[in-house]
Amino acid sequence: MSPTGLEPDVLSLIVCDQIITDRVTGKQSLIGMFSTIHAARFPVTQPQLCVYVSMTDGRSKTPVTISIIDSEGVRQPIVKGDGFVDFKNPRAVANLALQFYGLRFPEPGEYRVQLYSDGTLLREARLMLAQARRQPSQQPPDATLPDEPPTDET
Repeated sequence: MSPTGLEPDVLSLIVCDQIITDRVTGKQSLIGMFSTIHAARFPVTQPQLCVYVSMTDGRSKTPVTISIIDSEGVRQPIVKGDGFVDFKNPRAVANLALQFYGLRFPEPGEYRVQLYSDGTLLREARLMLAQARRQPSQQPPDATLPDEPPTDET
């Protein structure tokens, strides 16, 4: 529980490829939102994964924890980080842009991106890791090229 006994309200928790913050306005753009990662083989390393969180209704300095776990919770978290969000007033909106590099997922299945405050789960997003299907080639191996146009030999 937070010191006041009230937890912040999570407005959004989004997984994406990249978060760009405009230097002048502070506006954030989420690039490549997703909920599934396709991989040719496992284990797989995701080069970059970003998590965007927007919260309000917080009071003072609020501890937060973000983690990515397998849905069964049998393994150590893929990643886990702790920090604080300092809400100046309950109407304030706090936007967090978190970037993770080189996350290693051991096998396909369901994972969860979880946001906690003082041990209380505030929100989670599902993240599926799936075996990629092989794409059939554009042209079957026994395909022939179209006939050449006739030449006019006169």
